[in-house]
Amino acid sequence: MINFLIVFLLSIVFTLLMIKISKKYGIYDYPNSRKIHKDPIPRIGGVGFLISIFISAVFLTDIFEKFTLFTIAMLIIIFEGLLDDLINLHFSQKFIFEFFSASFIFLSGFGVKTIGFDIILHPAISFIITIIGFVGVINAFNMIDGLDGLLTILSIIIFLTFSYFFYILNNFELLKFSLCIVFSLLGFLVFNFPNAKTFMGDVGALSLGFLSASFSVFLTQSKSSMVPPIIPVIILSIPIFDTIWTIIRRILNNYPVFYSDKRHLHHILYSKFGKIKTIIILSALQLFFSTISILFYKLNEIYLWIIALFCFIFLGVLGYEKSYHIWFWRGRNTSSR
Repeated sequence: MINFLIVFLLSIVFTLLMIKISKKYGIYDYPNSRKIHKDPIPRIGGVGFLISIFISAVFLTDIFEKFTLFTIAMLIIIFEGLLDDLINLHFSQKFIFEFFSASFIFLSGFGVKTIGFDIILHPAISFIITIIGFVGVINAFNMIDGLDGLLTILSIIIFLTFSYFFYILNNFELLKFSLCIVFSLLGFLVFNFPNAKTFMGDVGALSLGFLSASFSVFLTQSKSSMVPPIIPVIILSIPIFDTIWTIIRRILNNYPVFYSDKRHLHHILYSKFGKIKTIIILSALQLFFSTISILFYKLNEIYLWIIALFCFIFLGVLGYEKSYHIWFWRGRNTSSR
């Protein structure tokens, strides 16, 4: 336990350092009509917890030695996130980074080989689904990073859930790595909880999405895994299904899919309940989805798919009421988030 306390403290130290660097070089997340905060906030705080994750993982695990291609893929995503925070990449430029990152995961042998029901996918189909899955989850995490502390808290619950599954599977290497992420995020939360002194930025959000997608395939795509592939979808219901519903709303209203708006679930709930209550509601929902995945992962897969469908419908209903009154389109000259 003392090791993870050190991880927590390291995250605090490096997050403080990144806040100072952000202020010194003017790296801020500036308010605009789409964003909720009113003042410029240092935006690369995510680098702080990522440094903590890397240092702790090097000393406590052999992850980066055993999974070289995974390490390269993660560094690609971190580089993408930093560039996006500094110069605001276009969504097409982001896709290039994410395509190569997902490709390295596929080449490492951890692509999406099956979607369940003992169906083994053709390598070409496996590659396509791996790319779509990784790109989707990476950007889904970025899209829900819209309230102080929200993505941090949801991610803590998500990686604790992964930790439980790695524990019951006796995968102690990934268990320790997952806990390194959890305690690094707890250290970051000290500065990210409302009212935030720093944001994690795209570098933090994209990296957490990549790690979640990676953990999903690590958990379900090995030959010895007892966890059905639909389980990570249930765990990640909020980012995945909120993103799908947001895209559906944009299409129905004839607005560009890849441009930002205020049609995400957290925007809709924020307009009704305010910041703290919205964070509490979504955190409780994440606990609910995580608990479902833990309690019912041994069910027949058809029932698990029905549960996932229920989660999808539930989140759609939650975000439907009068949501069309509070959206706006940023304009074609603004890059996506």
